[in-house]
Amino acid sequence: MDVAPIKPVTLRHRIVEVIRQAITSGDLSPGDRIVELRLAKQLGVGNTAVREALFELERAGLVTRIPNKGSFITKMTMEDAQQIFRVRKELEGLAVELAAEHISSSDLDQLQSLVDTMKTAAETSDIERFYQSDLEFHRTLWQLSGNRYLASSLETIVVPLFAFFLIRTRMDYRIDLLGSAERHRRLLDTIRNRDRVRDRMTASLDSSEFFWEQAGHALAGPPPSQ
Repeated sequence: MDVAPIKPVTLRHRIVEVIRQAITSGDLSPGDRIVELRLAKQLGVGNTAVREALFELERAGLVTRIPNKGSFITKMTMEDAQQIFRVRKELEGLAVELAAEHISSSDLDQLQSLVDTMKTAAETSDIERFYQSDLEFHRTLWQLSGNRYLASSLETIVVPLFAFFLIRTRMDYRIDLLGSAERHRRLLDTIRNRDRVRDRMTASLDSSEFFWEQAGHALAGPPPSQ
């Protein structure tokens, strides 16, 4: 029988999942502080394991660490979202243009698999799976750009935005999720055909009603004019 080996689940991973569940269930809200000592005591684990878990959650954008203050659940304003969005359009447009120059058939298959997963997640209202696949789609493009500085910048700028929307979004956006999956499919077709990919990425982000509807629900503010 041909089976994949079972990966051991580390203590850090279990703590990450506990905190992620608390975030997505609403037990922890944007702006809430996570006190390492208190959490370690509640979970019956060491401080080091909690600290490692918080570093992982920070890389995922779900937690923000502020020097001399502590760790907090990611929170942002509409102004933050607008500023991130404007920078994202420029950088991600460049990333997809660079990626299209040398993208392989296996890369395209990987991206197609992620789009298919997004569509399935949208149909079942699995918002977390949709978020993970959406983010992985974009991360893959960033990496395929071949420019590590560009990929690192997008990781720092964009991931907290994705994470914040995951925290605040509820399970009643099936139609919008399907629309977003379809936009990713069209973008992938453009990349496959190498047809003005930078313009398509920028246009896709500019016309993303899904993005600003999420922002409106999450941040309780009106969408900006395009």
